[in-house]
Amino acid sequence: MLDFLRKSRNNRFINNTNWLIFQNIYSMGLSLVVGALSARYLGPSNYGLIGYGASLVNLFTAISQLGIDNVLLNEMMKHPEKKGHVMGTALCMRACSSVVSLICAMFLVILIEPGNPVLWFITGIQAFAIALRTYELLNEWFLSEMKSKYYVMANICGQTVVGIWKIVLLILQASVVWFAASTTIQVFVCGGIVITVFLFTRDFKLGFSWQYAKDIFDQSRHYVLAGLAIALYTQMDRVMLGKMMGEKEVGWYTAAMTVAMLWEFIPQAIINSSRVVILEKKKLDETEYSDKLQLLLFVISVLGILVGAAVQIFGKLAVRILYGKEYMAAVPVLKLLIWSTTFAMIGVARNIWSVAEEKNQYSKNYTICGGIFNLVSNAVTIPIWGIFGAAVSTLGAQIVVALLSPMLWKETRPFVRLYTTSWKKGAGYLKTVLKKRSSKQL
Repeated sequence: MLDFLRKSRNNRFINNTNWLIFQNIYSMGLSLVVGALSARYLGPSNYGLIGYGASLVNLFTAISQLGIDNVLLNEMMKHPEKKGHVMGTALCMRACSSVVSLICAMFLVILIEPGNPVLWFITGIQAFAIALRTYELLNEWFLSEMKSKYYVMANICGQTVVGIWKIVLLILQASVVWFAASTTIQVFVCGGIVITVFLFTRDFKLGFSWQYAKDIFDQSRHYVLAGLAIALYTQMDRVMLGKMMGEKEVGWYTAAMTVAMLWEFIPQAIINSSRVVILEKKKLDETEYSDKLQLLLFVISVLGILVGAAVQIFGKLAVRILYGKEYMAAVPVLKLLIWSTTFAMIGVARNIWSVAEEKNQYSKNYTICGGIFNLVSNAVTIPIWGIFGAAVSTLGAQIVVALLSPMLWKETRPFVRLYTTSWKKGAGYLKTVLKKRSSKQL
């Protein structure tokens, strides 16, 4: 065991992954305690009001991101000597698109909720955070250098400040508007630290190139439409719930979604750290590249099954402990939504394959399918089943995006075959590991 720990400290991949996991464990713990206390204090209606505003803002996240985060890491690896111009160009593009997103979010909330100024204000506060999140692109550089600990430390500081902020609000019994400002405060703190660390640790000067802007956009533009489609099937459920059912239902649904997503930090950390390794293997050894990607998909799937089974058993108890009796309507929704998160993580892992195989242009195709499916399904199921109907639609949309839609195009079918064979590959790997362990014991 001690030997394993010593090796782990010397392994950049493992060390990087450990930092990412640590950050998300800390974030999860903070969400479980402070987030749950806030939800209890606010009640389903006010909690739903914040969730409603956040969903309206998140509809435009794809516009603010421009899909740059999906290709920036690969571009810096391809042109290490020009990473200053690549990064500088990407930051400028992201800053401009973020301002556009803020304007769009405010226009939408005024359009669909003309008589709800409280929602306008809450949405505006959260939309402002979009414009400040340009710094998030710097994470791609930290990942490329296997220096995620700096980004992790910044996030921890931001989350800690927000946690203290919410506790103070609870003590003072503040209004819902002050709680809505939490996201913006976290972005201010985290962004300030990340930018400072970056400026002092970088080994290059930032620049701007119209050619790189064109090259980045040519690759990332496929992700913009895909991102908009993703927003449709991840945010429209709460937007439509708020419009068709009310803010209390949004509060229940948001509580269920929050619990369902708590475990995602584990596969997300593994995927983020695996990206660099898998993309490097693609250049060196096709077989090893395929094996690494299949193992990644298998691990994510198994983790999803284990977590999903645990939620079926302990989901009711978890909601009662965290949110109280007012939120018990969220339990059946949680038990369904937990499965959607597994397929969501498979979709995130598929992005590695898309970049490695230069199939980025197809991302928008199957995410559009998912977006259309979710929009239509929500319109049908929400009036009939309420929040449970929204959960059914979300699960269906995630399955469509992750596995069903890629089957429609021959260029993307190899991923589905890769995922299918990953179970055989993963089972074989586990069998080998167990045999080695049993032989050592003997």
